[in-house]
Amino acid sequence: MKRTSRFAIVVTAVATWGLVAACAGASPRPAEPPARPAPALTLDASQAALAPPGPSLGGQRSGGLLVWLSSQPGQPVQGTAEMDAYLADLTGQAVTDAQVTFDTDMTNMSHGLYLVTAQPAASGHYVGRMHFSMPGPWRVIAIIERPGEEVVRLRFEFAVNAG
Repeated sequence: MKRTSRFAIVVTAVATWGLVAACAGASPRPAEPPARPAPALTLDASQAALAPPGPSLGGQRSGGLLVWLSSQPGQPVQGTAEMDAYLADLTGQAVTDAQVTFDTDMTNMSHGLYLVTAQPAASGHYVGRMHFSMPGPWRVIAIIERPGEEVVRLRFEFAVNAG
């Protein structure tokens, strides 16, 4: 085989591969990685004392924001549960100017994208109903948007029991 013939074969193969990739919808640049939740920061004793009454799935802080997540029933079970994010500032004043979305999934197997927009309830409370399709380890990322503030993402992990 002549040198020019090998070159022609290689060029044809590369061009064909490029055409196939383009037709398949290949992107010339990789997709952006999903935004990561903020690292959980431990509440100090005075901040923990600001928690709303009742059982909680955990409390975290990010900057000047304190967030607690609770559930009704108190321990989530397979089926539908009402999730409640309570938001307060560092002085304990309820935060009422937020938009809260719950990004929910299992931690050991993905069930796909499941976003629930929480509705403002009592002062500082944002409530959303979600469905837990099976018992096991779950997580909720509370996505908190406020005017003039950076978006906050806090991750809460908990077990869902059999119903």
